[in-house]
Amino acid sequence: MATENENPVVQANRIWNDALALLKHNQSLSSRDKGWLTGVIPEAVFGTTIVLCLDNAGTRQALENELKQPLLDALKMVTNQDMMPAFKIATPVQTEQENNSYIPPSLADLGQESFAAASSMPSAPSALAMPTETDNQYDSQYVIGTNKMARDPETHLNKNATFDTFVPGDSNRFARTVALAVAEGSGRDFNPLCIYGGSGLGKTHLLNAIGNYALVKDPRLKVRYVNSEEFTNEFIEALQNPNQSQGQIAEFNRRYREVDVLLIDDIQFLGGKEATLEQFFHTFNALHQANKRIVIASDVAPKNLKGFEARLISRFDSGLTVDVKPPDLETRIAILRMMASMNHSNIPNDVLDLIAERFTENIRELEGALTRVTAVASLSNQPVTRAMAEQTLQDFFTTDVEIKPTDIIGQAAKYFHLTFDDIVGRSRMKNIALARQVAMYLTREMTSMSLVDIGKVFGGKDHTTVMHACDRITTEMQERQEIYNYVMELTVRLKQNNN
Repeated sequence: MATENENPVVQANRIWNDALALLKHNQSLSSRDKGWLTGVIPEAVFGTTIVLCLDNAGTRQALENELKQPLLDALKMVTNQDMMPAFKIATPVQTEQENNSYIPPSLADLGQESFAAASSMPSAPSALAMPTETDNQYDSQYVIGTNKMARDPETHLNKNATFDTFVPGDSNRFARTVALAVAEGSGRDFNPLCIYGGSGLGKTHLLNAIGNYALVKDPRLKVRYVNSEEFTNEFIEALQNPNQSQGQIAEFNRRYREVDVLLIDDIQFLGGKEATLEQFFHTFNALHQANKRIVIASDVAPKNLKGFEARLISRFDSGLTVDVKPPDLETRIAILRMMASMNHSNIPNDVLDLIAERFTENIRELEGALTRVTAVASLSNQPVTRAMAEQTLQDFFTTDVEIKPTDIIGQAAKYFHLTFDDIVGRSRMKNIALARQVAMYLTREMTSMSLVDIGKVFGGKDHTTVMHACDRITTEMQERQEIYNYVMELTVRLKQNNN
């Protein structure tokens, strides 16, 4: 065991590295068992307790069950005493820990469920003795379940979209259950899985959650998430150079036909693209015949897809089709609570109830309303109250106003003293880029259009450009008064001009 003065972070890393080496050489553990250990990150040691950070509930379940005894044995062998692991689900952020600047967590940060599970292990002390620290100090070290995009360069998965951050309700519970079965590999009869529903209801979240969970279960899997636009663009690029097209097409086929889990979003946009659909048909067949998992998402049921051949639709129908509907009131409240928690915002229940009662169509509406309320509170340095929320959102409670993206672009151009072509063009001048990002944010918030569609309206921009714009404006609304004013004033103009 280390000296008493050893830094608790350094101590945790040393103990865990040694224990991990023992576990990886444990002949009784399968490769799948050892795969669960990949995402475990040691945080600190308190006496005979080592705090381990996990990025999902599946890992915790494995460590508390089939890996429990091997883990305890390895820790005891390394430290020469009984050690108790305490598990916490969190996504580590690289901060001052690298400089051994440690901020110890409070017991509440571990979560009652994790603590109870850890304390049930053999030879565990009856309580976790931890230094008392404020929660916000610890929040600076970890971002739990953030909605921000964290795209993996290889799989293209958003690593922050997991089953843990997907709020189940009557409108989506069956879809989530089936998606989890596919992710675990037990849903063999659900191949392909087709998830359909309106914009902003969580289809993309489920696709990413499947991929992330599948990799936790087996890190050796080849997983790829792609939307229809990316699939089409990659195929077109493979065809562009006649001298190299055969090699590029072969590379394209290898990229998609050697995966274990293929997740394709917004498949409806492939409709009518005959060459791309032909390529996708052969890709689908190759994967399906090899018993690889295929999951697709669409805004309509497969049988209602336009511009698809019957042979492809019949293959979609050979698996399982599930839908996601707009969330009910209870689910909307639960979603808002999770959003507030992830943003570390203290929002009274009556404010969450107000937003949930007034915004009923999709999750994107809820997020937009909550963003505006928290932005006002942040900018004015005042607490969130129902009266303040009512005033902030009064211009958004009208639900019978139809606003087109061209209306938004036109108003934004007029507001910023630019032209329509400036907004949809390629100029990177600072004033034009800001106006474009505000217009993209409003289009995302005030219409039901997908990121892909919005990108097309704005001069053929990639959907990731739209996503970046929305994320940036969401953040800056809470930090810069003028950005908040731009969004609010444009929203009022758009509502008034469309009444």
